[in-house]
Amino acid sequence: MKDRILAIVFGWAVVLAITPVFGGGARDKSGVTTIRVWTDNASDKALREQQVARYNEGVGKEKGIKIEYTVYGTNYHELIRNATMAGNAPEIFRSTGEDIQRFQAAGYLVPIEDMPGGKEMIARYKPGDLMKNSQVFDGKVYSFPYSMTTFKLIINKDMFDAAGISPGEYPKTWAEVRAVAKRLTDPAKGQYGYVTGLQSPWVMRSYLTMPNAINTGNTGFNNGTLEFQFAANRIAVEAVHGMVVDGSVFPGFEGLDADMMRARFAEGNIGMISGASFDCGVYNTQFPAKCNWVPIDPPTNEPGAPKYRDFVDASNLLTIGVAAKKNPEKSMEVFQFLYSDENLAELYEAGLYVPFRQEAVKLARNEPAAKGFKEFASVPNPAISPASPENIVQVEGLTYRETLQKIFARGYSETPAQVLEDLDKRYNEAVAKLGSQAEEYRMTVDFTRK
Repeated sequence: MKDRILAIVFGWAVVLAITPVFGGGARDKSGVTTIRVWTDNASDKALREQQVARYNEGVGKEKGIKIEYTVYGTNYHELIRNATMAGNAPEIFRSTGEDIQRFQAAGYLVPIEDMPGGKEMIARYKPGDLMKNSQVFDGKVYSFPYSMTTFKLIINKDMFDAAGISPGEYPKTWAEVRAVAKRLTDPAKGQYGYVTGLQSPWVMRSYLTMPNAINTGNTGFNNGTLEFQFAANRIAVEAVHGMVVDGSVFPGFEGLDADMMRARFAEGNIGMISGASFDCGVYNTQFPAKCNWVPIDPPTNEPGAPKYRDFVDASNLLTIGVAAKKNPEKSMEVFQFLYSDENLAELYEAGLYVPFRQEAVKLARNEPAAKGFKEFASVPNPAISPASPENIVQVEGLTYRETLQKIFARGYSETPAQVLEDLDKRYNEAVAKLGSQAEEYRMTVDFTRK
């Protein structure tokens, strides 16, 4: 695996002659050491620059450190690749998901545990928080999850109120979702209990298998046994299929893409829709909702607390470059500052990030103003979704997303359970053909909710 990554690294088409040389990590005449930080996170630029300015004028002056914080645009990926290969990369920089493994394999990054205070930072995270091929490579940690995409069920409270459904009666299980959807549906008024969209394949993951991981313990692939287990979603799939059969799903959903289905929900005549934290922006600005929408917990299979932790898509913030070895203590001081819960709490208050660390949420002095953001951020014990070979296996027939789409379009004569059983069979035959390559995805983590 590492040989393949190195081949990709040194196969990059890079014109090193035009790579600019950036200085850093050196003390000026006053004894202040500049630590450079590069990123392409533009959404938080204004607030981050305020935080850095406060640091430079306060703690930084006391400790002889100046943070040089630079936000790049669309050319960032090429810039950081050029800089790492030329030896000009800064002490701290953001490595994208596709680059972090390449940079680590090429020796451009420093493991966090090899830096002063690194082991103490790692200890702040629970087992399962740091994932192989995401934050951990060759047994060492290179980054930490910072923000996350979370998943909920969104209800139209206006329709619930009109139907006399109180908060205590909000659906908690998939069976209750189906029953409530039927109760809310009134075709004569153009009202329907649920909506989905079959023209955007990613909807099948983000709005079904991801939130339903609280019932299955994975998003379709078991990293411990190296088996695909889509059939574990049977109850959720049968519930959505059942709503289609009941006539509770907004008609024409087969032709809706993700934006179209969300725009329909925003009109105010649909009772429920699955949602992700990025939908806060959708219903607040992109398609301003004409109803009082409220995120609630995803449905469980049975009454009571879900069995597994809430799965999330997590984003790393920063990595440490080899230039940090020149000033390890001061570089690590900056790394810790940028990852601090206090700074993240400010970003949360501004509605910029859903923090991975709930400690940051607890530190916030003000609730985020954006509607729905607080509810989406309330995930007390998140679990990062592990990497899956779903995109590299050569599957005979339809993919799992296409299969789910066809189930909901009532395109099979077989039952959903039978279709899901065949889906697992096809995927597991494909993963068996990967041989030793499949071992790259093996991981044993207990995702049970404690």
